[in-house]
Amino acid sequence: MKGRAAAKPFSHQTFISLCGQDPEACWQAYCALLQQVAAQEGKENELQGRLKQDSSNSHRPPSADYAKRRRNNSRERSGKKPGGQPGHRGCTLRQVPDPDRTVVLVPKTCPCGHHFEGGQTPAKLERRQVFDIPPPKLEVTEYQAATLICPNCGTPNRGIFPEGVDAPVKYGPLIRSIAVNLNVYNYVPFARGAELFRDVFGVPLSPGSMVNILADAAGNAKPIVEEIKGAIQAAEVAHFDETGSRSEGRRDWLHVAATEQLTVYFHHQKRGTAAMDELGILPTFTGYAIHDHWAPYYTFTQSTHRQCCTHLLRDTQGVHDTFDLQWPLEMKRHLKDAKAKVDAAKATGKTALSESELEAINQRYQAILRDGRAETPPPPPKASGKRGGHKRGKAISLLDRLGKNPEQILGFTTDFRVPFGNNLAERDIRMAKLKQKVSGGFRSKPGAENFCLIRSVISTTVKQTGKVMNAVAALVKGVAPALRI
Repeated sequence: MKGRAAAKPFSHQTFISLCGQDPEACWQAYCALLQQVAAQEGKENELQGRLKQDSSNSHRPPSADYAKRRRNNSRERSGKKPGGQPGHRGCTLRQVPDPDRTVVLVPKTCPCGHHFEGGQTPAKLERRQVFDIPPPKLEVTEYQAATLICPNCGTPNRGIFPEGVDAPVKYGPLIRSIAVNLNVYNYVPFARGAELFRDVFGVPLSPGSMVNILADAAGNAKPIVEEIKGAIQAAEVAHFDETGSRSEGRRDWLHVAATEQLTVYFHHQKRGTAAMDELGILPTFTGYAIHDHWAPYYTFTQSTHRQCCTHLLRDTQGVHDTFDLQWPLEMKRHLKDAKAKVDAAKATGKTALSESELEAINQRYQAILRDGRAETPPPPPKASGKRGGHKRGKAISLLDRLGKNPEQILGFTTDFRVPFGNNLAERDIRMAKLKQKVSGGFRSKPGAENFCLIRSVISTTVKQTGKVMNAVAALVKGVAPALRI
C-alpha cells in the first residue's frame, strides 16, 4: 500500500496514560481529529449532493437525468388536460372539392349473379380522398447562349446566361435550399442528407457538395448577421448564454445573443470575455443584459445586468436537496410569488408594482437571507497546512450571491421590461445543442462558423415569420431575406 501507513488506535489505558503525561498534546490531537471528521463530513455531503442533482436542481441538462428518478420540477400543474385546449385552431386533414385525379370504383357483379356492363347512373357516391406527393423527378434545364454575327459590322454577339448560371453544370436553387434546410434547420448530417437526395430525388449530391452549398449560403448571410448584431446592440433588453461545442476534435464554445425577434450565434475557442469581445455586442451594449451568474459577463460595466431567476429556482432546490435546509425553499417560493404578482399586474395593464408591494417583496427577501444565515452551519475549518482558499460550501456561496446584488435578482419586479429568466437565450442555444447531439461536433472551424451564420438567419426568421424555406431560398440566391431588422 503506497502512501502513509494508517495509524494504529490506542488502547484505553495507553490513551489515559498519554493524557496524564502531556494533556496539551492530547488536546491538539483531539482538535486535529475534529477537523478531519468535519472535512470528511463535508466531502460526504458534497458527494451525496452530487448524487441528488438532476436538471431540476442544477445546471445539468435533462438528458443527464436518470430515467426513473422523480424530478422535483419547479413547474406547477395547470389543471389542464393534455392535448389541444378549447379554442385551439387545429389543422385536421379535410376533403377538397377539386381533386387532381378521380377514380370511380364500379362493382362488377351483384350477389344475385347480375353483371354490370357499365354506363349505369350511380344511386349513391361515397367519396374518400388520399393526399400524397407524386414521385419527384429530377428536371434538367439546359441554357444555350447563341452567338450571332451582326450583318452590319460583323461583331459577334452572345446571349446572356441568367444570373446564377455560372458553371457548365450546377445544382439549382431548390436543391441547394433543401440541402441547407436539412443540415442547419433539421440537423440531418451531410452523409445522410446525401443519401436522402439520392433515394428520394434521384440526385447524386455528395456530402462535399453539401458542404460547399452551405459555405456559399453562409457567405451570403454575413452582411445580414452583421445587421442583426447591430440591432441587438441597440435593443433595450438582450439575452446572453453560452454552451460547449466540439470542433476539430476539441472543446470550443457556442455563444448566443438574442431578443424576442433576433438571434445571433457565434463560435469561438474561448468561453469568456475574449469571445464576447470578438462577438462585439456586449462591449457597446447599454441595455438590460439577461444572463446566468457567469463572472465574465460582469466585466462589461456599461450594461445593466440582471440574473436569470430560473437558474436560482434550480440552485435553491439543489441546496435544499443536498443539505436539507428550509430557507432555500422559502426563497424559491418568494421568487415565484413575486413573479405571480408581476404577471397579474401585467395582465391588468399595469406597468409597475406599487411602492408598498415592492417594499414587501424586498423585506421578505432580506428576512429569508437572515434566516438562511442563522440556519446554515458555518463551513468546516480549513485543515492546517492545506493549500488553496477556504471552501465556503454551496449553501453559504448561494447566500452570498443572493445578498450581494439583490437588485439584479429582483429587477423583474421594478421594471416590467426585464423578464424573470433567461429562457429566451436558453431556447435558442438548446436548438444549436441538438446539432451537436446528432452529429457529435463540427469537423472544422469554418464549418462551425458557417452553421452559426445560417442558423442566426433561420432563428430570426422563426421568431418573425416562421417561413424558413423562404429565408433559406433567399440566402442561396444571394438575396436578403424579408426580416425586420
